[in-house]
Amino acid sequence: MAAVVALLCCAGAFTGGGIWFFRTVQGTTAPARNAATAYLDDVRDGNHPAAYGRLCEQLRSQVTEEEFARARAAEPPLGGYRITATEVSSSTDSQSRAEVTVTAAGRQRVLTLVEEDGDWRVCGGI
Repeated sequence: MAAVVALLCCAGAFTGGGIWFFRTVQGTTAPARNAATAYLDDVRDGNHPAAYGRLCEQLRSQVTEEEFARARAAEPPLGGYRITATEVSSSTDSQSRAEVTVTAAGRQRVLTLVEEDGDWRVCGGI
């Protein structure tokens, strides 16, 4: 009987630990994934000013909103997409980065995001 109780306690601890780990990972990746989704939705819907506003400062300093809108308008429509992976890391300069893998029209691409002033911004793979 004691062995059964010990086994149930260990199973409960393992399950609880697994749930905690899942929630921790999900809580870390969700903001970056949500930012990528908002950007992709804006691109898909042709809302280029909003999509441009979701870019990191570095990209916005390299391309004007008008140039960005022209480039997006020249591309085939995005249509449906699916986010298949999200990885978040911190670099040596303490800036958080994320890579969000997106599948659209049978092609896979990776959006790079950085955290600026508490917000996730698309900074590559556009």
